[in-house]
Amino acid sequence: MSRLVHWSVAALAVLALLGPAVAGDSVAPAEPVKLRFDPRFVLEAVAQRMDVTLRPDVPLPAVFVESMVPLRQFQDAMEVQWQFRPHLVANAYAIARNEIYLSDDASYYRRFKRTIDDSLAHELVHYIQAQYFQEDLASDSCEVQAAEIQRWFRDEHVRPGRDVAVLADDRATAPR
Repeated sequence: MSRLVHWSVAALAVLALLGPAVAGDSVAPAEPVKLRFDPRFVLEAVAQRMDVTLRPDVPLPAVFVESMVPLRQFQDAMEVQWQFRPHLVANAYAIARNEIYLSDDASYYRRFKRTIDDSLAHELVHYIQAQYFQEDLASDSCEVQAAEIQRWFRDEHVRPGRDVAVLADDRATAPR
């Protein structure tokens, strides 16, 4: 993917998060969403889907959520990769730092019918692409694969429309 297209993808992610503020949405901010699945479970599911055997010599990424990380940390992590300093935390994998950042803005996930868990799956695809395959994440094929596996994870594990208690039961019985 060209730098312009890559920048555009990042800018669209930021704009999607800004949507309510720009549109004058007067609804009070919701409680931040929390991961329902253990990040290790999500990583193992993604790795299995990608036919990758996780190795102990490959460091795991640190995972940060918007409400628990200073904006400056995210900006410092993404500036070199995106060629600009974002104005808010968005879902991203910072290659050089081996860090994943996730928005925990409930309105974002409601608006796009997504979850923070499937967003984690998306970013973990990028982690595997970079750390195991040394792929250039700026390529279109990397983003397409990440989106496909994100959809698969959401359909397979999140099961939209199911009660949160049922999801918790599923998680408790999910293979580790």
